[in-house]
Amino acid sequence: MDNISFSSLDLPLKASQIVCLDHQSSILYGEVIQLIPHRRRCWFRPLCLLISTEISTLIDLRSSPDLFWPDSLFRPALDTEIISLLPQLKDISHHSEQKTSQQKYLNQFIHLVWQAHQDKF
Repeated sequence: MDNISFSSLDLPLKASQIVCLDHQSSILYGEVIQLIPHRRRCWFRPLCLLISTEISTLIDLRSSPDLFWPDSLFRPALDTEIISLLPQLKDISHHSEQKTSQQKYLNQFIHLVWQAHQDKF
């Protein structure tokens, strides 16, 4: 029930797996909470957003709300991708001002992905 193929790569997504969503120069990482195969949806808990420009910025999203998105947008995250990011998250404080700016980054990312993939929503 918790296995769903990932688009053309045919890699299964599973509950508790760390996955990511690539869009333009940003990557949203998070955990699969549950898969809903008959609706092709993924209940997803954001962990962090990596914004790669001239200088990479890591946004801690652990206090952000969960998302319910099309499973075809996600791919399994490679261990080598996420392993270096996780230790950095513990160093990011959780002040309310930061939560507001973190939420703005996530909202902007959500909007851009939605615009690019309206046919999947």
